[in-house]
Amino acid sequence: MPAPPLPLSHRPGPRRRIAAARPGRVFICDDDLYFARELAEGLDANGFETRTLAGNHSATDILDSFAPGMVLLDIFMPPPDGFEMINHIRTVSGRREMSLILMSGAGTDLLEVASRFCVARKLRLAAAFQKPVDLREIVRLCRIHAKP
Repeated sequence: MPAPPLPLSHRPGPRRRIAAARPGRVFICDDDLYFARELAEGLDANGFETRTLAGNHSATDILDSFAPGMVLLDIFMPPPDGFEMINHIRTVSGRREMSLILMSGAGTDLLEVASRFCVARKLRLAAAFQKPVDLREIVRLCRIHAKP
C-alpha cells in the first residue's frame, strides 16, 4: 500500500549545507571537559582554532558547523559515542578529507576495534592513543594532518 500524500501545509525545511573540512581547525570531541580544555589551550597556543563540547550544542552540530580538518575523538563517552560520531562523519558528504585521532581511557582492545571501524569506512585515521595522551605528539600530528 502506498504512503498517504503529505498534507498541503507540509513544507520541507531548508537542506542543511555542510561546509568542507577546513585545515587548522580541530574539534576535540571528549566528554571530559577539563581534559578537552587542556588540549584546546595547547593547540590554540600552536596556531590551531579549536572547539570542544562545552556549551549546549551536540557533538554532531559542532562538527557540522565548525567543519574541522582534524577531530580528536574519545571513543567511550555518552551518546553520541565515538562509533556514532564515526558513522556520522562517514555519512556526511565533504567529511572524508577530515583526519581522526582516536583516544580512549578504556583498554587497547577498544581502540583496535575503533581503528578498524574507521579503516573499514575509508576514513583518514591519523592515530589512536590510550589516555593520557602526550600534547606534543597531538600537536605534531595536527601539524601534519590539519596544518594550521
